[in-house]
Amino acid sequence: MKFGIMPFNSTLALIKTHQPLTAYLEKRLGRRVVAYTSADYFTFVNQLLDGQFDVAIAGPHFGSMAAERGAKVLFRYRADLQPVVVVRAGSGIRTLDDLHGKRIGLSSRLSISSIGGVKWLQDNGFQLDRDYRLFERATHGATIAGVAVGDLDAALTTHTPLKQIPEDIRAKISILPLDIHVPHLMTLADARLSAAEVARIRAALRDFQGTPEGQAFFSETGYLGYAEVSPADMKALQPFVELTLQMMRLGR
Repeated sequence: MKFGIMPFNSTLALIKTHQPLTAYLEKRLGRRVVAYTSADYFTFVNQLLDGQFDVAIAGPHFGSMAAERGAKVLFRYRADLQPVVVVRAGSGIRTLDDLHGKRIGLSSRLSISSIGGVKWLQDNGFQLDRDYRLFERATHGATIAGVAVGDLDAALTTHTPLKQIPEDIRAKISILPLDIHVPHLMTLADARLSAAEVARIRAALRDFQGTPEGQAFFSETGYLGYAEVSPADMKALQPFVELTLQMMRLGR
């Protein structure tokens, strides 16, 4: 089974973090499970929409896009996903209005933290390249580190990556919350899988959170467990999907 993971961290970190999950699924499903990621978000979402993964962990905006093409949404993570702005401690940036004229970093213009952050900036009258500039880095960790050392004035990220950065980096930053909340990462099954296969995978994932390795996985990542995806979740994602499509066109 080809298990796709959105490239929100380095390949090594993603494989290591998800090893307990893939090992459990191999044992439970009785088939080989191989974790894959992609070089960047653009590649990942195109592979996801093209049906190149049997199962995938994707941003909620990508999950919504895949669901429109027939993918089965299995679960989302229970944790709340809230984009935040990270600034260097003592930098003088104390409110979101202080972001005027600043260099803002992001892991990818297609990550949900980036989409959510850019939406907040747009909704509050900030105009790209007039009021702020965007700079992409390879991962959330690299973006946050850029703020800590002064290469960037601020970064768009979420609480989850902040739990996974080194303590010395965390000590050099401050957090400004955005009043935006979206469903967390979704786990999906490809449209070509049979209903019976999807049911087996769903049951396996549901049971994983009750195992010792599952409890450790959800505690260490901060994901807290699985939750059902509601119609209200999908409706709330529509503005972010529309902005994602705009950003994809800009990236071509």
